[in-house]
Amino acid sequence: MDLGRRLVALGLSRGTAGNISVRTEEGDVVASPSGTDMGALDPDQLSWLTSTNDGSLTQVSGPKASKEMPIHAAMYRRFGPGVVVHTHSFHAVQSSCLPAWSAHCAIPPYAPYFAMMVGNCPLIPYRHPGDPELGALIDGVNLDFHAVLLAHHGLVLIASTVDEAVSATVELEEACRLAVSLEHVPRATALDDVSVAELAERNHRPWGPRFGA
Repeated sequence: MDLGRRLVALGLSRGTAGNISVRTEEGDVVASPSGTDMGALDPDQLSWLTSTNDGSLTQVSGPKASKEMPIHAAMYRRFGPGVVVHTHSFHAVQSSCLPAWSAHCAIPPYAPYFAMMVGNCPLIPYRHPGDPELGALIDGVNLDFHAVLLAHHGLVLIASTVDEAVSATVELEEACRLAVSLEHVPRATALDDVSVAELAERNHRPWGPRFGA
């Protein structure tokens, strides 16, 4: 899959860490199998799943899907069809080990492109990788968002297309890199909330502690 190769080429996935999936309008989901290098995915060896009535994912064919499918299912329950990316990229994991900047965003909006490409990005409490409760915790966030950080784990986001998914993953990783590098810089300031809200609204991204706006 092109998405996996691009994430690896950009240094956002190493070894067999992370996973990706795509869901169609009909509820069919194709995903990277468990324990595979996303840069070397075989189109004939992908995991195929289907969405059930309760929004969970059931495997129908192919190699065993990643144990992280509950977080993919949670994103699809909230948004419907799209592309889900979950990486353990270095700066996202670093940021996920820090206290959340606010209830609606784990990291400060230092640069405008974060608001333009990502917007709200809440921090989800830690659970072991593959724990089904991670999906339930994502379900329980009473907030508009397209991306989250999983505490001590990494990032998860959903986008409409592969290109948008790659761009958003890059931007979130860069925002996390800024957050970590500026954490102990006394004069560093985030963009003011009015400016961030304007940027987010112009680019159809959610910002602030609201839901369903």
